[in-house]
Amino acid sequence: AGLQIHNVNPQAAFSVGDLQIQPYPVPHDAREPCHYVFSNGHCRVGTLSDAGSVTESMCETLSGCDALTLEFNYDAEMLANGPYPPPLRARIAGPFGHLSNAQAADLLKSLDRSRLKQLVLTHLSEKNNTPGHARAACVAALGCEPSWLQVAHQENGLAWRVLS
Repeated sequence: AGLQIHNVNPQAAFSVGDLQIQPYPVPHDAREPCHYVFSNGHCRVGTLSDAGSVTESMCETLSGCDALTLEFNYDAEMLANGPYPPPLRARIAGPFGHLSNAQAADLLKSLDRSRLKQLVLTHLSEKNNTPGHARAACVAALGCEPSWLQVAHQENGLAWRVLS
């Protein structure tokens, strides 16, 4: 069997074997960006990164996930006072840039989290955020234990997670 290439419509679900994949569009300064929710019929795993703002579609699609990887890109104060030039700061904080800790925390509050067993904070800026800032925003929003949250490392990623 040769290589097969299929275009993805960000509005249409598709399957690969037994895996159902639901793409959804995200507001980012790229051409037709989207992220995904993966399901095997029992567990739903959602991903979100590279989104400058939160949309209703994102909230609907990510509600009811068993696991979620979510961008906590920057702390607003660190970005405002950080080393980036003003145009780059404006792009990052703009509606097509990245999610701040506060935006990501607000998104989490709006989701149906009744099935959520794993939450991984991702895409933290090395210059405009810290794991402590991201965790604190998440803990304040959810009232969860800080140890329940996983923070993916820029270079090392994170250990395997198990959903059962």
